[in-house]
Amino acid sequence: MPTTGSFPTRAWGKQVLSYKAIITEIQEVYLGDRIPWVIGFSGGKDSTTVLQMVFHSLSQLPKRQRTKPIHVLCNDTLVENPVIQAYVDEQLRRIRRAGKKHLFGHKHELFTVAKVKPKLEDRFWVNLIGKGYPSPNRWFRWCTERLKINPTSDYVRRKMHEHGQVIIVLGTRKAESSNRAASMSARETGEPLRPHTLPNAFVYPPIAELANNDVWAYLLQSPNPWNGTNRELLGVYGSACDGGECPFVIETGTQSCGKSRFGCWVCTVVDRDRSMENLVGNGEAWMRPLLTLRNWLYEIRQQDSQYVPRQYQSRQIKFGPFLLKTRRQILTRLLKVQKRLPIQLISDGELRRTRELLHRDAEGRVDNGLKKFVFHLRNGKRITTISDFNLLRSGRKRVGPYSLNGAKLIRTRQLSSRYSGSTRLMYYMV
Repeated sequence: MPTTGSFPTRAWGKQVLSYKAIITEIQEVYLGDRIPWVIGFSGGKDSTTVLQMVFHSLSQLPKRQRTKPIHVLCNDTLVENPVIQAYVDEQLRRIRRAGKKHLFGHKHELFTVAKVKPKLEDRFWVNLIGKGYPSPNRWFRWCTERLKINPTSDYVRRKMHEHGQVIIVLGTRKAESSNRAASMSARETGEPLRPHTLPNAFVYPPIAELANNDVWAYLLQSPNPWNGTNRELLGVYGSACDGGECPFVIETGTQSCGKSRFGCWVCTVVDRDRSMENLVGNGEAWMRPLLTLRNWLYEIRQQDSQYVPRQYQSRQIKFGPFLLKTRRQILTRLLKVQKRLPIQLISDGELRRTRELLHRDAEGRVDNGLKKFVFHLRNGKRITTISDFNLLRSGRKRVGPYSLNGAKLIRTRQLSSRYSGSTRLMYYMV
């Protein structure tokens, strides 16, 4: 727990706190120490509720007590649903203006609105096309950490370095799902704050006990303090969503996108992106090329031609990266779609880095389609790899969890035509 201040003990049980009680608690927690707050804001109903309650809570305090820094932190994966991102960007502009003018008009520097983005090497297209990572699924969701957790964690670490400790204020609620309820209950300490996985950071979820109806009732009955309209937010949900939004992700145990929630337009974790389908059907027809490209990325991720002969089937069988020809095809389709739309899908910097990685891997390609390589590894095991690369000549030094450094090539041969339709590298132990 924080080294200074004292907090009220929570004894919520299953009783939902009233809005007034939450407002009072927010004030007590804010005044309980000098540790700055980082408030996660995604633009969805839960994060909007939390931020709005913070505005209302602090505005009731005298200016002399509003001395603790507030950071409103938003994460931009650079592949967010463009309609939702435009809405969020407008809210951030209003929040920044209202926070500095009304909430901290006496001391502007105490209020900060920040939008973080992933590093170039962590961005979606650099990894999918440049490095060949397969489209994410439930078992290999490589994007969450790179696009969301790392940028937000880096920001929090910088604030911890400046101030020693940080309190992260989140809109997580037990009513979101049974998994979320179990996870939050397991971490409860009887106090408003709980330790975060990052050292010297703490989590404060003020609306943890609110149900969905409670959240909407508050948003529709309480005035928006940054001169927004929550009716507009309700309209966004009505046209694009049937149940929730991607939460502000700051820990590896937090579920990212799923089902029909707001999130990345490229998400292939689910079969269908119903939010984008709804937007296309409700007046945003210009987004149809995005939906078509997203569906194609999902299809090639699931290709039936990627089967492994029955005699090799075991838990050790794994599917690897997209083949070079597939990565080039994805880039070609992406650029064609970008030319048709009024938005940029891949930045100039991402495009340059992606092409650099494609060129590097092309130097080690197998000229005549797929080949089967058998290697003897240092640990005495053998690995058979189906690839469009000569893996000893290329920049790929690892195959799954196995390193090819020092591996001995035993034999190689042209692969049978049964794999001619494959789009991804396949490897398995023998």
